[in-house]
Amino acid sequence: MASPEREDDVSEPDLVSDDDMGVGLHGETQEDIDRIQLEADPTYQPQDEAAPVVEPAGAEAADGESAGGEPPKKKTRKTTSDVWNHFTRGPTKPDGSYYGICNYCHAKYLQGQQRGTSSMRNHIDKKCKKIPRNKPEALHKLLQAKAAGMEPLVAWSFDQMKCRKSLAKMVIAYEYPFNCVNHHFFREFLSELQPSFKVPSRNTLRQDCMKIYEEEQRVFCLVLDNASSNDACISELLYTTTLKEDLPVDGKIFHQRCGCHILNLIVQDGLNCVHKEIECIRETMKWIKHSQGRIEKFKLACSQENVTYKKPQWDVPTRWNSTYLMLELALELKPAIVRYPVLDKKFSKILGDSKWAILRELVKHLKVFYEATLKLSGTKYPTLNLFFSEFCEVYLAIKRMSSNEYPFIVNMGTQMHAKFNKYWSIGNSLLAIACVFDPRCKLDVVQYYMEEMCPDECDGFISNLKECMSDLFNEYVEASTEEPRMPKRQKTDIGASSNTTLISRKAGLKDYLKGKKGNTTPKSELEDYLGSDRDDASLDDDFDILAWWKLKAPRYPLLSKLVKDILAVPISTVASESAFSTSGRVISQWRSSLSDDTIEALLCVQDWLRASFAENANANIVGAPLGIIEEEELNVEGQ
Repeated sequence: MASPEREDDVSEPDLVSDDDMGVGLHGETQEDIDRIQLEADPTYQPQDEAAPVVEPAGAEAADGESAGGEPPKKKTRKTTSDVWNHFTRGPTKPDGSYYGICNYCHAKYLQGQQRGTSSMRNHIDKKCKKIPRNKPEALHKLLQAKAAGMEPLVAWSFDQMKCRKSLAKMVIAYEYPFNCVNHHFFREFLSELQPSFKVPSRNTLRQDCMKIYEEEQRVFCLVLDNASSNDACISELLYTTTLKEDLPVDGKIFHQRCGCHILNLIVQDGLNCVHKEIECIRETMKWIKHSQGRIEKFKLACSQENVTYKKPQWDVPTRWNSTYLMLELALELKPAIVRYPVLDKKFSKILGDSKWAILRELVKHLKVFYEATLKLSGTKYPTLNLFFSEFCEVYLAIKRMSSNEYPFIVNMGTQMHAKFNKYWSIGNSLLAIACVFDPRCKLDVVQYYMEEMCPDECDGFISNLKECMSDLFNEYVEASTEEPRMPKRQKTDIGASSNTTLISRKAGLKDYLKGKKGNTTPKSELEDYLGSDRDDASLDDDFDILAWWKLKAPRYPLLSKLVKDILAVPISTVASESAFSTSGRVISQWRSSLSDDTIEALLCVQDWLRASFAENANANIVGAPLGIIEEEELNVEGQ
């Protein structure tokens, strides 16, 4: 097996002729080279177009004879290749050969006797380390000028560490193996692209990936589903490790439960009351979709009833939102479903009018839960600030179910209310804090819902909420204070004795005015924010809360930093579960020996890169395995 290619193994094949090249491989003119050389060395003197002609000692041109009466010696031929702009011709030897000496590093190349200049050209284009246009800064300046077509050139310098970081991001995003840096043609490509870049080893590449993860990681809150094992895990982390000491407000807001999972559990308890009607619709959908013949009969039923045909779908029982979509589709296709038994005599799942009325009422009440689930499972915008108001609206919807005319709806409300109270009692203050930091809500919205839901607990809840926000903000204030404040220097009181009477005479007046002025203690950023008016934007409109806080950052520098950390917490585990669903590709047969820490870093950073890249037009490329991309390209070509 061939050994890996080394950076210094550069051959010098004499394959380039003088007539095929300009000044260099990159198309620079002599003026460009002189300008860059002057930037690097102020003492540089631009050279003439041709190297000086070296005459043998004592040679004179006098009517074809030398001074000693000997026949005239043949003059040295002028060098016409542009390579001589970078080389100086040495003395000619008796055999007619001579050395070309590099003007920068003084390397010597034997010339004459039909020898070409390819080796010298290869030297100035690739090997010479002192020629300005082979320096990364100067080379990039020339290339940038050619690309942009404008002056002046923008200063740029090659950065090995930035290139290594970009390489690590590429490996993480596209799930390449670490040993890709050992591939021969990959190293050859990088060498041609930037010879100065030193390709890292696979171990160094892994360390670079871990460094990116460590830079991006910030532990503020942990969002989990509602499994009892997760509660035990959180208790173990908080009370048997030192993690609690590093968490905000001693870990009081560390554990956050998935809001979408809570809604799913609440609705599932309610759906148990109408499981027979739901099962009937589910079996109807499965029956029609079972064969192409039944689908054709159902299309005919749609045509006869003037209903737009839609493909029958059934739900996944563990995902209630899919149940809602199935029921909504069934109500839309009701005339065709009622007509279908006439066309298919074997079909026996027939729903009466009373069953359809139950389903219609059920869908109407489930719509609130479905819309809340959609809003809270978003991945392109913050969701934590939305949960408190959405969760409270769900409670009010459950409360209204208790006075419904249908007994099964009342029963559903009772079951849902019990489940809601369970998770409301174990919730933490972070949900309400995020709502307060929504400039459309502040404390007003929290107080409104608390008075609607549990008026007896409203005052105590608001008081505890303010205390928690104050503690959290004070921790950020303390963390931002790097040095203790120095006391102001005391001014020398010249002539104090002469002013003693005046000071004592005005002391009473100063005390009086101070009392009239009242408390002059400046407000904190938190107090200033809570005391200002709410934003006029409607709660139902699209509102960019991140843009709002970015705009207000000069006014609230510390508070905006706190809010940024809070809004980074998702209320749902949907996005994280989607990110970790790629584990089958990350832990493949070629990467099965990765450690736990490495796997965690690769999965997390890949998701972060996908999120940061989503703002660009090619967002769908990041994170997609190379095999999938190639397969999609083949499908397009096949079409």
